[in-house]
Amino acid sequence: MPGHAFRRVLRLLVALVALPGTAQTAPAPAEPRAPATDGSHETQATTTESPPSWVAPTRIDRVGRILAPVYVNGSGPYAFVVDTGASRSAIAPRLVTALALEDEPGATVTLRGITGTEQVPSIRVRRLEYGHVALDDQLLPVVRPGIFANADGILGVEGLEGSCLHADFLRQTISIDRGKCPRAKPGWLRVPAELRFGQLFTVQGRIGRTRVTIIVDTGAERTLGNRALLEALDLQQHAEDPANRAQVMGATSRSQPGSMIPAPEIRIAGIAVTRTQVTFGEFDVFGLWSLEDQPALLLGMDVVGAADALMIDYRREELRLLPTGSAFAARTGSRVPGSRLR
Repeated sequence: MPGHAFRRVLRLLVALVALPGTAQTAPAPAEPRAPATDGSHETQATTTESPPSWVAPTRIDRVGRILAPVYVNGSGPYAFVVDTGASRSAIAPRLVTALALEDEPGATVTLRGITGTEQVPSIRVRRLEYGHVALDDQLLPVVRPGIFANADGILGVEGLEGSCLHADFLRQTISIDRGKCPRAKPGWLRVPAELRFGQLFTVQGRIGRTRVTIIVDTGAERTLGNRALLEALDLQQHAEDPANRAQVMGATSRSQPGSMIPAPEIRIAGIAVTRTQVTFGEFDVFGLWSLEDQPALLLGMDVVGAADALMIDYRREELRLLPTGSAFAARTGSRVPGSRLR
């Protein structure tokens, strides 16, 4: 199982009003440069000859994540974590400093994360660009540095209406394009989805024999379950075991207790997810989504990143996954020993 070191303290970030999660490994972004003054994109210098790996798959020693190249006020690209569980983007303090961005006078943003709510400062950017999406006059929360690892910000789902997000964990590439996703080739599994609270992507599935609502969150490191799911699976005794206790840290300064427990098989349409550790708890975010009273699961990158590729089609409201298979085995000569999508 990837990430045994996270059994005691987990960083699992998600929100509707401002934020999401980080992972432990990713390419280090190049040093930022001053924004261009002629309206064109100013490209950063890099210290490597090859382009960065924007998509990192989940492996035995790490939880993967998805980064997107983002231009801020014409400068970049900067590495922003793609978070399908966040309704808006956020920016790291170091990028605010590097670009000499000023706080919006008197403007704070309510940050609602997994573990609670707090007010944070914000800055206004003239333009935020990624893929074929361009957003003007954006008010971005400035979130504490520990959230970002070595990324420059968080890319939320604003602006993704009618778009296709495609992350290829084998080729370590990402694309964000306007319009529906291209026709899926053989091997891809298609799952009908529902958009809730704007662009929050949810699917229906089962864990063991229990029906569950599943939130697909590329910004969360780890998979979370609510109290209703814990009780439906009759795992309360495991949750009381001190050896399973974990402290969950979110986008805010608050933390909440949880219990990391081996879960039954998760099934999503024709996909089976095995050997998954789920952290159960009474996390604030499930109440924010009005899911506290029904079994619900937040599917993090510990599971999503174990696939070969992912597409989220916001126009068709459809999730597509290319399960871990022969392509991965041929490339590495082994199989991911943690969570498996098959």
